[in-house]
Amino acid sequence: MILNKLAQLEQESIHRGIPIIGREKGAWLLQIIKKFKPKKILELGTANGYSGCILGSEGGKLTTIEVDEKIAEEAAINFAKNNINAEILLGNGIDIIRDLVKKKLNFDLIFIDFFKKGYIKVGSNCVSLTKTGGVIIADNISMEDCRDFAAAVLHNPKLKTEVINIGDGLSYSIRK
Repeated sequence: MILNKLAQLEQESIHRGIPIIGREKGAWLLQIIKKFKPKKILELGTANGYSGCILGSEGGKLTTIEVDEKIAEEAAINFAKNNINAEILLGNGIDIIRDLVKKKLNFDLIFIDFFKKGYIKVGSNCVSLTKTGGVIIADNISMEDCRDFAAAVLHNPKLKTEVINIGDGLSYSIRK
C-alpha cells in the first residue's frame, strides 16, 4: 500500500519541517483516489511529492505545480521511486493555473495545498478546469487565510461541497 511505502518520507518530512498532508489525511485522500480513479489530476503545491504519490498511486497522470525548484527535484525522485506518472510545472501557481485555463485543459481531480492566501485567487479557475462530476479538494480549509475560499466553495452553485474535519480541515467539492 502506498501509505506504507511513504512512511519513511513522512518521517523525514516531519523532521525537516516540510509541510505534507500526513498519514491521516493521506488515508482519506487515497480512499477518494480509489473511489473516483481520476485519469487527469492537478496538484497545486508539490513540496517533496508526498501527496502527489498518493494522488498518482492508482495510475492517473499527475500534473503538479511547485514554485521551489530544489524541493521539486526531491519530488521528482520520490515520484520515480513510487512509479508515479508525474509532470512538474515550476513557477507561480496562480499564473500557471491561468495558463491552463487559457489552454482549455480539464482535470478529473484537483488538489489544492499551496500558499493559503492563493486559494481564493485560483478558486474560480479551478472550477473551470474541473470536468463535470470531477473533484476539487483543498487542504487546510479551516486556517484563517483560507476562510474566504471556504465560503466561496460552500456557496458556489457549480459545486456540491462538504468540509471534512480531519486536522485543519479539507474541502471536498464535486463539480455539478
